[in-house]
Amino acid sequence: MSILSALFGTKKSASVEPDRVKGVADAEPDLARPVRAAVYREASVTYESGYRRKGVVMDFTETGLRIRFPTNERLPPVVTVHARSVGLEGEADVVWQNNSEAGLRLRS
Repeated sequence: MSILSALFGTKKSASVEPDRVKGVADAEPDLARPVRAAVYREASVTYESGYRRKGVVMDFTETGLRIRFPTNERLPPVVTVHARSVGLEGEADVVWQNNSEAGLRLRS
């Protein structure tokens, strides 16, 4: 008995059906959220106090966007988004912020 058969056994593996593999490879993944459009467009956010910050929209959907700012300032919980270049404007909730990037969800 060789060492490999002692470790792994001698059971033969079942053959794989090509149709089954093709079905798994071609299947559409169940996405938790819609696919985001990758862009690099200028936008700005305005705080309730009137302070305005410019940034760059990295990607977006019709319900939200990811924006990058030149500095790491913290955003308030609610801002007004002005991203006419991608067709998004209105109040938004700050969902997450990591250094100079933030995820914003537009309010309906």
